[in-house]
Amino acid sequence: MNSCLKLKMKDKEETPFMKNGRLLLEERIALFNGKCNPIRFFSAKELSTATNNYDESQLFLHDGSFKFYKGCLEGRLVSVKKFDDHRHRPLTRYEDIFKDVVIGSNMSIHKNVLKLLGCCLETQWPTLVFEYVGHKNLKECIRYRIEPYQPIQWKGRLRIAMGIANAVAYLHTALSMPFVHRDIQLSHIMLDENNVPKLIDFSLSLPIPEGQLHATDGVVRSRIGFVAPDYFLTSNFTQKDDVYSFGKILLVLLYNEAHILFFEKAEYDEQRLIEIVDPELLKESVDQQQFLTFGNLALSCISNKREDRPTITDVAKQLRQIYDQCL
Repeated sequence: MNSCLKLKMKDKEETPFMKNGRLLLEERIALFNGKCNPIRFFSAKELSTATNNYDESQLFLHDGSFKFYKGCLEGRLVSVKKFDDHRHRPLTRYEDIFKDVVIGSNMSIHKNVLKLLGCCLETQWPTLVFEYVGHKNLKECIRYRIEPYQPIQWKGRLRIAMGIANAVAYLHTALSMPFVHRDIQLSHIMLDENNVPKLIDFSLSLPIPEGQLHATDGVVRSRIGFVAPDYFLTSNFTQKDDVYSFGKILLVLLYNEAHILFFEKAEYDEQRLIEIVDPELLKESVDQQQFLTFGNLALSCISNKREDRPTITDVAKQLRQIYDQCL
């Protein structure tokens, strides 16, 4: 970042609030020319009270570097995202958190993104506040089937796929510059009471520089099983690598099995694609051609070569066509 854009302060004079505020402003300047959808700022005391001092009974998602707590602010249920203090190097850490704030606030306009309400800059690591849509995420509901388990029907799974595809397409094409998510995975898709999907966590997102086709920070940082092979080898991330991760989501929606995350396209012919469909789906009166079309779309997303993968916009359109066949 150009040094003239940075606010000059001596570290020894900065409280956490001052430092976090400075870094947030710098991140806004770098990514969106200082523009950001309005968010509220909460005190550390407010969030501690809202979550009963981050009581473990309020915890509903723990995903490596962060935890989500259910809380209540001003009579409204909220989700409070608290970052663990020991997981990452400090410099990388602040950068990631502020990307989550800045990109998340600009993505919150989309109905399939968990809406960012505000943040607290008084804590050592900034704490984020989101809308509360419930405690469910796709990993629990589809792959692990946490009790009380209620199967998500075929139409519901299609709506989940369409919603996340549309959210990713918005990230890729609708902001001030193209972005990549870099961490699309099952636990990063929350579901509300009607199973409307909400994409979360933009802490690993990166802008694609003008004139470039890829973004990089020199490190491979995605979940095992969802990492595109070309990204793993080069650490250069393109929008087609988000498509690869999304393709793995589609496979789990259709087949459920954990091993699906690791299979290769060449291993499955059309007959095999039908044989391994989630038994819950086979109980429904669904034209099996829809399963086959959906499965082949997922396989196209996980092609080993980037140029063979569709864009996320094309994927969203094809999902819509499959869904329309159900009506």
